[in-house]
Amino acid sequence: MKISIAIFLLFFLTCQKDDVFDDTPIDQTGLVGEWLLTETYISPGGKTEWKKVNNGYRYLFKTDGSYNKISITTESGNYDINESELFLYVGNAGEKDTLGFNANFNEAKTVLTLSPSYPNICIEGCLYRYQKQ
Repeated sequence: MKISIAIFLLFFLTCQKDDVFDDTPIDQTGLVGEWLLTETYISPGGKTEWKKVNNGYRYLFKTDGSYNKISITTESGNYDINESELFLYVGNAGEKDTLGFNANFNEAKTVLTLSPSYPNICIEGCLYRYQKQ
């Protein structure tokens, strides 16, 4: 019996919370505002870790359903939320391109994690973390 308890305690103490994925569903109220890219988690096919981003680009989501992406150039369009997916509709030469992301907040809704889901997906895994400004 003591061995079983010792094994259980060892297992319990060695388990750590996985900080790769945030799991609070996205909603428009929490999304509205300015978000700065601060970390990336991009796997080249093996194990990886979160990497800090210096001078990351920004998204500005507005209450009217529009957004701006501010980096070297500025991109603008409209967005929509469908369950746990964020869709960005980007206007290019009179046509609209759609970008889809699996999206979640941390519990406090101060960190937004995006993973491409449409039209491109990352087989090995790629996640982008944004900090609310």
